[in-house]
Amino acid sequence: MPKKMLLLLCCFIFFAGRGFCAVDTTSYVLSPRLIQVRDLALSEDETNTLTIRDINKMHFEAEKDKSIGISKSTFWVQFSIKNNSASDSLYVLLENPTLNTLFFYTTINGAVTDSLHSGREVAFSQRLERMTNFVYKVRLKPGNTATIFLKIRSPTPMHLPVFIGSGEALYNREATNNMVFGIYLGIVLIMVLYHIFIKFTVADSSYTYYIFFIFFVGAAQVVLRGYGQMYLWKDNPAVGMASINISGVLSGIATALFVKHFLQTRNVAPKMDRVLNLLILGYCVAAIAQFLNYPYVAFNLINFIAAIGSVVALTTGVIAYRKKIRSSVFFLFAFSIFLLSVIVYVARSAGMVPYSLFTNYILEIGSAVQITLLSLALADKINTYRRNQEIARREALRVSKENERLVREQNVILEKEVQNRTEELSQTNEELKGAMKKLQDAQSKLVETEKMASLGQLTAGIAHEINNPINFVTSNIRPLEDDVADLGKIIKMYEALDLSNEIRPQIEQIEEFKKDIDFGYVNEEITTLLSGIREGASRTSEIVKGLRSFARVDEASWKRVNINDGLDSTILLVKNLFPKDFELVKKLGDIPKIECAPGSINQVFMNIITNGIQAIKEQQQTTAMTGRLEITTSEERGYVVISIKDNGPGIPEAVKKKIFEPFFTTKDVGEGTGLGLSIVQGIIDEHNGLIRVDTESGQGTTFVISLPVR
Repeated sequence: MPKKMLLLLCCFIFFAGRGFCAVDTTSYVLSPRLIQVRDLALSEDETNTLTIRDINKMHFEAEKDKSIGISKSTFWVQFSIKNNSASDSLYVLLENPTLNTLFFYTTINGAVTDSLHSGREVAFSQRLERMTNFVYKVRLKPGNTATIFLKIRSPTPMHLPVFIGSGEALYNREATNNMVFGIYLGIVLIMVLYHIFIKFTVADSSYTYYIFFIFFVGAAQVVLRGYGQMYLWKDNPAVGMASINISGVLSGIATALFVKHFLQTRNVAPKMDRVLNLLILGYCVAAIAQFLNYPYVAFNLINFIAAIGSVVALTTGVIAYRKKIRSSVFFLFAFSIFLLSVIVYVARSAGMVPYSLFTNYILEIGSAVQITLLSLALADKINTYRRNQEIARREALRVSKENERLVREQNVILEKEVQNRTEELSQTNEELKGAMKKLQDAQSKLVETEKMASLGQLTAGIAHEINNPINFVTSNIRPLEDDVADLGKIIKMYEALDLSNEIRPQIEQIEEFKKDIDFGYVNEEITTLLSGIREGASRTSEIVKGLRSFARVDEASWKRVNINDGLDSTILLVKNLFPKDFELVKKLGDIPKIECAPGSINQVFMNIITNGIQAIKEQQQTTAMTGRLEITTSEERGYVVISIKDNGPGIPEAVKKKIFEPFFTTKDVGEGTGLGLSIVQGIIDEHNGLIRVDTESGQGTTFVISLPVR
């Protein structure tokens, strides 16, 4: 069916062209319409150096309906006219507004009587007539004959539809041309404005690319018909000459982009999509060639890409049609009709189809039909989309109702299942509560065990520290009692003095006793013993004070304290754990007081310091070394930072990941609960602090604690 329609369309275009062709005549009598000059003689100047003075050196060949095509040569055209009218002037019209260089010459009896420089390289304001095509006025008396020469050079096709006639016939034809092109331009503008409105109501990117497509295709026709130079850059010939290639590039790119998005080539035809991308790149190369002042290269490249692009577009449309894409039918008809119009245009330029008003505007007619069909295709695409949406909504509604029915049925089953499961869960919940209570009790016992272990360490430290001063006091009491007894005897002897008898012998007896007991030494010994007892009592008082500082039992739970004091009291209580070969390094900085629970923080210090001492002892069992425990405090960025570093064996990476987990311990069964560091982390978290462990196996361990200053 499509093949038959295309064949009928070709026949219609051919016979329509015949019907509208100009009168073929060799008698140039003035009439109400222009007469086409068909008997032209051509001469090619490949050197581009000949002038009108070299006319005798040229060899002209008679041609009919000649189209020169694209060439870098200069062509000379010769034809003769005879004025058989009453007017003393005729007008020569060349309907090809794309020519760059054009000269008109009039010769009568071999002499040049008049000339005119025209073409796109001449500013529009300097033209003889305000018309898009090129016009030359020939002053020729009635009954006389003149020979007209045209000198033409252009990178565009140089087809030569030449007409002669009166000024009235010239303006009538210009008015007809303006009317026909105005209809075409009106169709383009209406389509642009209409689809801009549609674009804002329909979320489809194809409309955007369609708007660009019809805009740049219409703009290309405006340029090719000379209206661009007439209205837009009439005083800028350079732009006028470049505008043909530039408009061709823009319309080609817009067409390729529209084809890509309208047919969804990335999904429908990936290979064609890549070819279209290459064509767009080729158009960009053509634009660069134009800007580098290679117009012939640019024009030929644009034509070559356009020819390939037409084949690619039709091929892509066929692929989409085979994949049952409905909009591809409109697309194929639209591009087929436009391609046929291009074929007719080329055939007319080559003289294969007669030149007429219809064939003159065949590109605009094909473009208008193409734009209209593509507009219908877009509308059909949207309608199809809406129909599919409606079908989808109905299907969704049906599925929803079916699901609702299934849900109701399932609800009945689920209610029974829920009831059964609820009973089972209630029973399981009671069992879990019992298990949870047992677990909590076990956890409480383990925590209590950890506390008792800490208390045992604390008690051992206190006993060791208090034992030394108490022993010192105890050892001084016995000799002090003996000395006091001797003093008591001396006192009693003084009290027993008989004042009625002679005193001197009694005093001498007392002095003799003093010598026996060495009274001076006794006094010194009493002083020494009392000093030792005083020192032991003072030491005991300091230990009790440190214990109170460690436990903070007589203060509120949270208080502003200096962390250094807590470290000192903790170290005092664990001194008995220090090994023999051991060094304690304290670098306590000048730090501010912080708000904390002192007893809990001291428990953190005791756990970490005790672990460090135990690690050092473990290392000393296998290696002869001096144990070293370094404790540092400082203030950094609003935090008090406490660093406790030992030179023990370090912690392996696998163990490091688990040291803060509850119940994790590397000690033998019965030697630890695994809650020490878990409790430490809990206390640090309660204080909004941070704890970090830096350790490597064989390199020792450093605990870094950061507590906020509040």
